[in-house]
Amino acid sequence: MNPNHLSARSRQRASVLIMTLILLIMLTVLGLGMISMNSTQTRIATNSADAQQAYQTAEGALNSAANNLQQGNYTLASFLANTNGLYAFDPTIAPRWQSVIWNSSTSVILCTTCGMGTQAAFIIEYMPPATTPGSATRQVYRVTARALGVSGKSPVILQSTVMTP
Repeated sequence: MNPNHLSARSRQRASVLIMTLILLIMLTVLGLGMISMNSTQTRIATNSADAQQAYQTAEGALNSAANNLQQGNYTLASFLANTNGLYAFDPTIAPRWQSVIWNSSTSVILCTTCGMGTQAAFIIEYMPPATTPGSATRQVYRVTARALGVSGKSPVILQSTVMTP
């Protein structure tokens, strides 16, 4: 046998081995990248669903507060006490919704029927009365609702203005 012939064949086997290893490494990296991308997409979808749940719950809290106001469930004395989620508007201080402790039952009104498996609370501020054209003076309230998603993250804050006769 020719010794040069064996060394050429050995070199060919070595190059095939090296190419196979490179190909396997590339496929492994590609597979790991796909797994990472898939888990990232799953987290994005979960966070989006969590934020949507929080938004719907906050909207339910706004509606609950508006219904309570329309039914006359709160008295002026309750707003003047400035506790338990009912406050009189004071333009000299920072907005209440920025400084209130949202997880304290003595600072906010907890809404237990606003969403399934989520936390929601709202505050109502007694604003100066307003006169709309063609009607009598009406009382104005600013309602601020805050809700968290099911995971306890994704806080959503919504505000609305309610006018009562």
